[in-house]
Amino acid sequence: MTNREVAHTLERIADILQIKDENPFKIRAYRRAADAIYHLNEDVKVLHQTGRLGEIPGVGKSVQSGITEMLEKGSLEYYERLLEEVPSGVLDMLALPGIGYKTIKTIYEGLGIDNLNDLGQAAREGKIRVLPGLGAKTEYNIIKGMELLKKGSKRATLGLALPVGEDFLNYLRHSGVVQEAELVGSIRRGQALVGDIDVLVSTRDVGALLEKVRGYPGLKQIEANTEENIKGRLRWDLPFELIMVAEQAFAAALVWTTGSKSFREILFPEGRRQEYLGLKSETQVFEKLGLPFIPPELRENRGELEAARCGQLPQLIQEGDIQGDLHVHTRWSDGAVDLPGMAEAARNLGYSYLAITDHSQSLAISGGLSPERLHAQGQVIDALNARQPDFHILKGVEADVLKDGRLDYDAEVLKGMDMVIASLHSHFKLDREAQTERILTAIKTPGVNIIGHLTGRLLNRRPAYELDLERVLDAAAKHQMVLEINSHPDRLDVDAEIARQAKERGIKMAVNSDAHDQQELKLLRYGVINARRGWLEKKDVINCGNLDEMQAWLKKK
Repeated sequence: MTNREVAHTLERIADILQIKDENPFKIRAYRRAADAIYHLNEDVKVLHQTGRLGEIPGVGKSVQSGITEMLEKGSLEYYERLLEEVPSGVLDMLALPGIGYKTIKTIYEGLGIDNLNDLGQAAREGKIRVLPGLGAKTEYNIIKGMELLKKGSKRATLGLALPVGEDFLNYLRHSGVVQEAELVGSIRRGQALVGDIDVLVSTRDVGALLEKVRGYPGLKQIEANTEENIKGRLRWDLPFELIMVAEQAFAAALVWTTGSKSFREILFPEGRRQEYLGLKSETQVFEKLGLPFIPPELRENRGELEAARCGQLPQLIQEGDIQGDLHVHTRWSDGAVDLPGMAEAARNLGYSYLAITDHSQSLAISGGLSPERLHAQGQVIDALNARQPDFHILKGVEADVLKDGRLDYDAEVLKGMDMVIASLHSHFKLDREAQTERILTAIKTPGVNIIGHLTGRLLNRRPAYELDLERVLDAAAKHQMVLEINSHPDRLDVDAEIARQAKERGIKMAVNSDAHDQQELKLLRYGVINARRGWLEKKDVINCGNLDEMQAWLKKK
């Protein structure tokens, strides 16, 4: 079992225990262990084999015993027993936005519904409203949530698909039976949601390649195979397709299979690719087409071909351009690592500065900081900065935007901060006008530097709230407000389209990780991919500047 699979099982156990309304400390122990294993640097199997499971933070003896059983047997008897009490279909209901544990418990115990299909049917027939504490609004939320799930059910987030795809690609490259292999399609273009994992390969022995694929540890099943492709499913039921071409056709096929359908149709009329055989690289293919190299993230037929012909393609931002992360949480609020630990991890990534932006006081569920605790944290930061002149920690906070648009700190508190991110964490269902006014108020608030995760979307889980985006972008441009690209692959908010619109208005962006532990600092790669899809360059992203430039910008702001 992989780290992700072990963590998933532990998380499902916590979900069942919460539905059963069991001891909250026990529930928390399983969630803490799941989170720790998910973010491990090492393979949990290696820790088990070397007797080091006890070194995993937050994993007690009882949970450790369960992990051992999973790794040795591939299953966990305790989890199987729990599933007899609360079927897996009940757990699937937790994916519905706005439907919590108590609601699911009430529905399961009151109506015996144990799967999403029956739940949707019951909501449409008005059977949910008869249960205690529930009503027509619950039915409406279930129906809308089902629509959202159906829309995204066939697509995985880039954060799930890309690591699986990269592992599969690495396996193929070291298989000894392929000459070249690359990820292609939507995953190479960096789309936030990916339908399948496409891999282009050149091989001289299709039969040998098929046998190698059958031996891949992450393979779930092969569904079809021909001389031209192999289709099946990998971990997490992710569909894949191996597209096989001759070695001399690989470069042209790489351009062809990476681009969107409309991009391909314009670039290769009637699918003609024979004249590009024998070329050694994508750059050569583009040269033969009379174009400069177009980065994969731009190959969507959204103006990049015209820009290429005019010599106006952007010099896209790269991950190495980022000089610091401006949105990070620690144990002072809901992070999993202490402040010095996060600073050291950022320093090891080559950053020269880091903004600590723990949650503010109104977000009690996340351990939000009172003004007094915020001041105390600032003293800790001052002491750390005094000891490390080559790395600077900015005093920041992720201030909560209240229902009326005010922040939950007064102006005096905000003045003491180097960096203030204003974010919405509640009242997502306000109407379009009210939600827009709320954000406009935050944009106009003195002391605010960045608007965090602007639209509030959670991919496959929660749609963006309603906004008059034109008014918001106009206000951000007028007040020189920075908008965040939140790099968490469940968010990627703002999306690439909004990022491009912001760039056209001269609005600066910040690509941040929103990390809650050291490993999540590395999620910033997804934000950079998203920024590239939005045509952003170094000059468009404030945290591409060095520390002096950042401090000068903050002082000016």
